[in-house]
Amino acid sequence: MSNETTLLVVFVGLTGLALVVQAIVMLVAFLTMRKTIISLHADVQELRTTAMPILVKSRETLEKVAPKLESVATDVADIAHILKRQSVEFQAVAGDILERVHRQTNRVDNMFTTVVDGVEHASNVVIASVTRPVRQVSALLAGAKAFLGVLANGRRPDQQADVVADQDMFV
Repeated sequence: MSNETTLLVVFVGLTGLALVVQAIVMLVAFLTMRKTIISLHADVQELRTTAMPILVKSRETLEKVAPKLESVATDVADIAHILKRQSVEFQAVAGDILERVHRQTNRVDNMFTTVVDGVEHASNVVIASVTRPVRQVSALLAGAKAFLGVLANGRRPDQQADVVADQDMFV
């Protein structure tokens, strides 16, 4: 055999060996994948058996609760609408009450002002009606005193003070 044939046989043998090794690697990969798939299938089946009743119960609960939730949402919306309308009415009533209170306060203020002005006017009238006779009596008494002083001294006491004052001024 020649060198070329030997090389050819060696290369063919190596290629065959490489194909066998590749087939073994592929077989191991296949077996590993199959084992993994079987394990995953079992896990999925277990998950399905435990999750499905929960999902079914959840669906049933949602089907039962959904109309009630819609009813509650509608009721809440109605309550919000009623509260909004009542708050507007309350604001109107409160404004009306405040306006009435303001008017009544002004009315009471005017009444008190009128009463105080009347009391002041009455006190002025009383003072005037009391002081006028007192002044007149005082004037009469002063006149009587002066008359008696003139009768007793022969002259008016005011003139004597003037004369004394004039004498002190003469130089």
